[in-house]
Amino acid sequence: MHVNKVKRVVGSNLVLVCIFLVALSLSLLFQPPKLSITYDEALYMIIARNLAKDVSSFTYQGAYMMYRPPLYPYTLSIFYRLFSYDHHLRIARVISAIFYALTATLVYLFTVGLFKDQKKGVAASIFYILNPLSFTMSNRALVHSEFSFFYTLAVFLLYKGYRDRNNKTIYASFVSAGLAVLTRYTGLSIIGVFVAYLYLISHWNWLRKRETYIGFALFALTLAPWLYLAHTRYDGALKPFSVAMAVVTKDTPVSTFRYLSEVLEILGVPIIILTLLGFGSLKKDDIGWLTISWGIVGIFGILTVTHKEPRFLTFLMPLVGILCAQGVFSVSELFFKHVSFLNRFKMVFLVLIIGIGLVSSIHHLLQYKQTWDIQYLEEGKAFQYASENFNPRFIGVSPRLYTLAGYYFPNSRVYPLLLTDYIKTSVKNGRFDLIVWQCRNSIIKDIEESHKYKLVNEFNDGKIKIFVKITVASPPEATQSNYQEITKTN
Repeated sequence: MHVNKVKRVVGSNLVLVCIFLVALSLSLLFQPPKLSITYDEALYMIIARNLAKDVSSFTYQGAYMMYRPPLYPYTLSIFYRLFSYDHHLRIARVISAIFYALTATLVYLFTVGLFKDQKKGVAASIFYILNPLSFTMSNRALVHSEFSFFYTLAVFLLYKGYRDRNNKTIYASFVSAGLAVLTRYTGLSIIGVFVAYLYLISHWNWLRKRETYIGFALFALTLAPWLYLAHTRYDGALKPFSVAMAVVTKDTPVSTFRYLSEVLEILGVPIIILTLLGFGSLKKDDIGWLTISWGIVGIFGILTVTHKEPRFLTFLMPLVGILCAQGVFSVSELFFKHVSFLNRFKMVFLVLIIGIGLVSSIHHLLQYKQTWDIQYLEEGKAFQYASENFNPRFIGVSPRLYTLAGYYFPNSRVYPLLLTDYIKTSVKNGRFDLIVWQCRNSIIKDIEESHKYKLVNEFNDGKIKIFVKITVASPPEATQSNYQEITKTN
């Protein structure tokens, strides 16, 4: 009996290692093109570079960017201290891939913990690994993989802690919840998940338990260093959250119906059907209440935001993987309950349903990944050319290229070409050494009519133009406050 137990443990650990290696290998093998770096990715890497020099310098071009969540840039900065600029993009993508692979193993553990079925755990992990959202975000220099890991870990530890009556595990869940919030501010929805789950399983009894208050105290302590830094550098402990909300609110509004339609198109109908079947098969017990709390509160946390993008739901894809596996197995059990004479084909039927779901998932994965792989690709080509041929001190760029310029020219001063009198005067007087313009506003007229710049190259069928200064002029004379003001609207 002892030998059998050891075999089960060794077998389970081997499965975990295989899941991790498969997820990590796939993510690293299918990385985006080197020049596909989006606005947010460039900003996170620039902030991380500054943090590698000074742990409190959460800045870009001298302006504090604390409306961005800190944990991912701080994670990058640890490695940026050791490696040169040439390796920074690769490091960022590898770190995302590692957290993606860790989440895949966590999905397995979570599923086995819920349903006591290793086959179901493996299926859930595969559905997560090949999910269009999770896979596409797995190798981008973005927060989503790290956020998904800490969010899922927090929910898993809370469930496990209350199931096993283990206070240490409960406390760890609140710490992980704090880390999730520091990875992405929408992680605040996890407090709603916790409260909803605790209420559903114990009504108000959770308020009478000491571990609840210790847990929330640990959650607050996890956030405390960042809140203190915000208080000293950002004029208010809660300022990052309020500024982040204001920035998101100003962005393009997206209706709930349109948003859900986009998510449905990205994930595919089979995955949605399997998810709903898995949800519908659950009972009104701890597992069912956990799923309701995790899924409904989590998605409403996104739907209440004015500007929504499909990638914002990546943190719920571990739950989708679990429910897909549950949906497959519940359909199989229901089918063979009524068609018992075909029981010997049960495994074939399971593989067939899983295969249909995965084929659809891979199809949608390739489509969604392609849309991301071509983002900022032409812009990357333009900046690669510029960085290889010029060494400007002062750069003017279209607002959409503001962070990309800082990524390729870390020692240059970057100004967004906003339609302000200050920028127009600077262009007219030839104060920029280099200008990268993208057809977004009419500043091109000022550039051409100034006769101070020479067009040296064009990209994306002339939609991106690179100009260099041909006359000697004084650099832009902007004070720090003036500079922050002209960049604030970007």
